[in-house]
Amino acid sequence: MLGLPLTELLQLPSLSRARLLAGDPARRVSWVHVVDVPEPAPWVRPGQLVLTTGYAWPREATALEGFAERLAAAEPAAVALAVPQFFEAFPQPALKVLAQAGVAVLELPWEIPFAQVSEEVLRRLLAQQLEVQKRAQSLHRALMAALLEREDLVSFLDHLSRLLNREVRFDPRPGQGFAAPVPLGRETAGYLVLEGPVEALEVQVLESAALVAGLILAHQRALAEREARLGYAFLDALLEGRQEALTPERARAFGLDLERRYRLGVASLPLSLPLSEKGFQERERALGEVRDLLAALGVRPVVSLNLNQVRFLFPEPLDPRAFFLRLGRPWPLRFSRPHAPHRLAEALFEVERLEAFGQPGVYLYEEHLVPRFLLGDKEARQELLDLLKPLPEREREALLAWVGAGFRFQEAARALGVHLNTLRYRLRRLAERLGLSLEDPEDRFLLELAARVWLFETK
Repeated sequence: MLGLPLTELLQLPSLSRARLLAGDPARRVSWVHVVDVPEPAPWVRPGQLVLTTGYAWPREATALEGFAERLAAAEPAAVALAVPQFFEAFPQPALKVLAQAGVAVLELPWEIPFAQVSEEVLRRLLAQQLEVQKRAQSLHRALMAALLEREDLVSFLDHLSRLLNREVRFDPRPGQGFAAPVPLGRETAGYLVLEGPVEALEVQVLESAALVAGLILAHQRALAEREARLGYAFLDALLEGRQEALTPERARAFGLDLERRYRLGVASLPLSLPLSEKGFQERERALGEVRDLLAALGVRPVVSLNLNQVRFLFPEPLDPRAFFLRLGRPWPLRFSRPHAPHRLAEALFEVERLEAFGQPGVYLYEEHLVPRFLLGDKEARQELLDLLKPLPEREREALLAWVGAGFRFQEAARALGVHLNTLRYRLRRLAERLGLSLEDPEDRFLLELAARVWLFETK
């Protein structure tokens, strides 16, 4: 905010004898103005220190209150009345109204010339502006150096925060505090935000920094577009586990939310390999259909191609089965479990485990553990073991006894030598940990299979 606090100006020689009677002494003064007319409000601007002799002020209490209300509405920082001359002291009706509005109320000894006050205040304000300009130029040079060093946005914001000694963050919305829009072409990519009160220098620096941030984002967008043209390298890099590809700028350019989780979806097309020219055309059409449907669902498409497959990221809240039905194509659609963007290499591994399922339909990794095991998938065997490994030993023993007793609670309790309620409690805790139901036939079959694999492996 422009100007200087009134408390600082009260240290000037001409104002050192002024008496602060009421109001907010922290208000910032942006200018000083002498006003001695019957209706001063039209001539007063927000933030001004108003100097007056009170010559044209009304004398009757009700008239003084209305006069002060109109003056307060102009939002001066302070009103200084020269006394005693036309008023022995600041009139109480006007003082009360101004103080309630937060306007600082001062009494200034009559013998102090207004010209001296104006000169000292303006000299101090101009000195402050000069200091701000010098500091702003220094910070601007630092910003340009950061741009020339090709910093990414995160590093740039860290650099900027150190320069201002305050945290500067990038936000898609203005939010609280001062927000400088970051231009990106004809759009606003977001805002550089400083929370809390801001100084004039900070406003200037943040507005300059927003332009630099826009250049950084534009550069990153150009890189991202080039990567997409060169073979959807962004998604492929994530699936290969190359974390250097996952910068916030690239993620933003592709519409990827780093706070969300995504499934990897793979549509396997019925095309012979190696692809013929017609096969390439079919694959491009399939890619377009997947891309268009994702866009229709409000998702920025993040896609790539691999042989006869179309790969794409699918946000966790969306329903894969509904997607398959809307797509309406006779393809097997395989989906990994939801993963954070930096864990998508695991998603590729999971989808590859589903390649044994080639009939048209939807295949979710978490729902096909048992079928994969029955088809001889070695990883599925290990996953069954991993299902029980983290369990407390007593809960795991309760499950093994329950399965061994053919799901008969009384026999399992006797085999363990525990009370029936103790067995039920341990099994209930186990089910809660695994997110399964002891009553659901499919969940019960999964638990039995995991238990029997465990017994086989640990004999």
